[in-house]
Amino acid sequence: MKRSLAVAAVLLIALLSLVPFSAAQDDGYTIAFVPGVNPDPFYITMASGVNQAAADLGVTVIQQDPERFDVTVSAPIIEALVARGDIDALVTAPNDRAQSIPVLQEAHDAGIPVITVDTFIGDGNYADGEVTFPLSYIGSDNFQGGYIACSSLADALGEGASIYIQNVRPGISTTDQREDGCEAAAADRGLVVVRVDYNDNSADTAQQQTAAVLQANPNVTGMFATNTFGALGAGAAIQNAGLADAVQVALFDASEENIGYLRDGTVSLVIAQKPADMGYLGISLAVAALDGIQSIPKRIPTGYFVFNAENVDDPANARFIYSSATAEAQPAFDSSFNLAFVPGVNPDPFYITMSRGVNAAAGRYGINVIQQDPERFDVTVSAPIVEALVARGDIDALVTAPNDRAQSIPVLQEAHDAGIPVITVDTFIGDGNYADGEVTFPLSYIGSDNFQGGYIACSSLADALGEGASIYIQNVRPGISTTDQREDGCEAAAADRGLVVVRVDYNDNSADTAQQQTAAVLQANPNITGMFATNTFGALGAGAAIQNAGLAGGVQVALFDASEENIGYLRDGTVSLVIAQIPSDMGYLGVVFSMANQRGYTSVPKRVPTGYFVFNAENVDSEEAAKFVYTGN
Repeated sequence: MKRSLAVAAVLLIALLSLVPFSAAQDDGYTIAFVPGVNPDPFYITMASGVNQAAADLGVTVIQQDPERFDVTVSAPIIEALVARGDIDALVTAPNDRAQSIPVLQEAHDAGIPVITVDTFIGDGNYADGEVTFPLSYIGSDNFQGGYIACSSLADALGEGASIYIQNVRPGISTTDQREDGCEAAAADRGLVVVRVDYNDNSADTAQQQTAAVLQANPNVTGMFATNTFGALGAGAAIQNAGLADAVQVALFDASEENIGYLRDGTVSLVIAQKPADMGYLGISLAVAALDGIQSIPKRIPTGYFVFNAENVDDPANARFIYSSATAEAQPAFDSSFNLAFVPGVNPDPFYITMSRGVNAAAGRYGINVIQQDPERFDVTVSAPIVEALVARGDIDALVTAPNDRAQSIPVLQEAHDAGIPVITVDTFIGDGNYADGEVTFPLSYIGSDNFQGGYIACSSLADALGEGASIYIQNVRPGISTTDQREDGCEAAAADRGLVVVRVDYNDNSADTAQQQTAAVLQANPNITGMFATNTFGALGAGAAIQNAGLAGGVQVALFDASEENIGYLRDGTVSLVIAQIPSDMGYLGVVFSMANQRGYTSVPKRVPTGYFVFNAENVDSEEAAKFVYTGN
């Protein structure tokens, strides 16, 4: 029951938050960028990513820099931007997790979408936390960063060593978390935290505080500084005290000065965030939201690069050092960039709708899309298509819906090995965990949470039919990642809610086969009062069989995929529920993240869930719902 309630809550949130897709009509977006403070190498580097995205997407960025990392300075800047009346979106690094909320709420209430980068407001959980109006929080896992830093101190110093933490100011989301992560590592590894000081973003204050602590606590043999300014001050104090060899130091943020301290042996570890990634993705996703994409990830962790004495002079790692000057944007992409798009099968309203998303995003970047359509959802058909695309030698990226989670691996591996980055949409290969699962070479898997979709569908049947009812599942073929999960989700809901699954049939993506199978099962099992079809073809066949048997209303039916035919079945009462995925979002975001990767940004999320819209008899004819119907033209 608890699981059912949880799924219902997720469904309610999804229904309230969905915004239909529409291709951009106006390229002239104006996006405001307000960093945390400047001049600061971290935010200067972030601005380089911001400006590159603006160049790639053809939008205007207005950057306004607070002179101090202080909400009393940044809030009036944002208020003035809101008052202009011409700002379409806001990308910003809020100065205080609590005090920045009102001014960002003001922007949101004025119709300006808000994305926070580096720092967050509330508890940072924009999905269901304290504050949910921002579209996304794009930044490092700062607790993890602090934990990494102080674990390295424990490795160097051993149990019982005394360490000191240089922080900024309580209330800053990121540095609070870094302090917490360091303290957690200290507790786990037996270090003693002698003191935590706050420098209010002043390197001079940090230097004075560090000097005083080192003098008063000669037993301190380790130190962690949570950001650039604290790192600069701590490094200078250690140098001045002549303790470069006696105190092990982990610094956060790879400014040129901090890298210098690493090179000369003053510090042993420098943790680099990826501010350029934050800026590029912040602008890219703001534009996506303005173009009508609603599957913006609520959280994108941007990772770290850890510099040490062994790797600091490797030329390949120089890109992770923060610059004190904003880099000039590279020329925008053009039609010489070829992105291949291979859907699961066509003609299919689902993939036709996805194709519109692909082409809308490609139009933003000015790139060329080469679309090749398998005539059947069959890896023996799609694999030769992908092989031929690889053999061309001019494909720069591949976005595809693989037909089989196992059999599609070799051909996509071939593309990857040929230097073609791969993103899978709708379906996945392996177990879909591209971070640390069976298969990790694809950049990202962008698609629905299909287990959840199946669970929603069969929970709705349980609500309508009650415990003990018999249901039937129409699926496609074992081995297809998405429909396997939908079947699993339905069976889990049936087990939780006391339904009996009489039979599962596989139609091999044929509506005719599905119709024949359904008719036979209904004739042989008159006790069946519920049915779930896992995709468009099964839904079409099941709906037709129910109509032909005159059982509309007598059998409660939940269908997956909002084709026009399935919506027709809902309108005439043949079915009670149609679950719409958002294929246009999958296609659009597949292009966005392909282009971010092409620019060298490494923080492409390994998984992007794209949500659902659930049609029922009450909302099927609403203006909002109409935008989620898959269309074949």
